[in-house]
Amino acid sequence: MKSRLPRTPNRLDPIPGRSSLDEQTLAMIVSLASEVTVLRARLDTCERLLVAARVLAPGAVDSFSPDAAAQAERDGLRQHTLNKVFRPLREAALADVAAASHATGGMEMQA
Repeated sequence: MKSRLPRTPNRLDPIPGRSSLDEQTLAMIVSLASEVTVLRARLDTCERLLVAARVLAPGAVDSFSPDAAAQAERDGLRQHTLNKVFRPLREAALADVAAASHATGGMEMQA
């Protein structure tokens, strides 16, 4: 019997009484945890298959060091991912700031 690896995480239902920022933060954490779990399982499968097929030696992935071009590409992908992950949180925070600003009549808050 084959076990299928999940492909996408499930979405969270809203939590009554929570601010949009709290909700976005919790959803982000749960989504990331789900994604990491799925990716780790799939990566483990790929590594085991490659070692079994003698394409890679055990530990080859852990000892790999990318060249400058590959590292630059990884850095760009990492930044894109972080922007995507934090976008809902950033948007919720901006909405909260806009709502607070609107409630005070657009005046800056004094410290």
